[in-house]
Amino acid sequence: MAPMSTSWKKRLISQSDLMTLHEQLKEKDKKIVFTAGSWDLIHAGQCRYLEKAKAHGDVLVVGVSSNDAIRRVKGPNKPILDEKIRAEMLTFLRSVDFVTVLPEPSCTPTLGLLKPDIYITVKEDWTDNYKQSKEYKTVTKYGGDVIVVDRQSTAISTTKIIQRAIGGHLGAVFKDFMDLRKDPLKEK
Repeated sequence: MAPMSTSWKKRLISQSDLMTLHEQLKEKDKKIVFTAGSWDLIHAGQCRYLEKAKAHGDVLVVGVSSNDAIRRVKGPNKPILDEKIRAEMLTFLRSVDFVTVLPEPSCTPTLGLLKPDIYITVKEDWTDNYKQSKEYKTVTKYGGDVIVVDRQSTAISTTKIIQRAIGGHLGAVFKDFMDLRKDPLKEK
């Protein structure tokens, strides 16, 4: 069996190299776009979102929340996949140019180092007041723009995928007690 390719690691940028990446891309007059998330069990909605983010510039850098950062926000049962696996998966998507692992739940330190021209975030409950966020203040302070993008899938989410998988398993175990939908998750 051939050894696994490690070429994706060339696109994995450490936090300490983000300033250098910024300088190199600016020398080439590239417009930098940044977005961040957990990227656990990547699905079509997330892929659409990344394509939309990439359309705002020349180079898309994606922040991947570390295992520890996710646990601090979402509890001990998340993430499902390790940060290195999540980072590697993203590098296989055509819209993603670089990936960096975020040590903190907030991507503010990363924004301060990378200084992207555009920071893209997904519309959530908290983004109604996004102009009050540290992220917004960090990006606008150096002259960058913040764009809030709608979710690209309302019917599919990592949580719904997990619930469906568990529900299907429980349905098999408790088939006499449950009435499960038989249709796969799809866009409405």
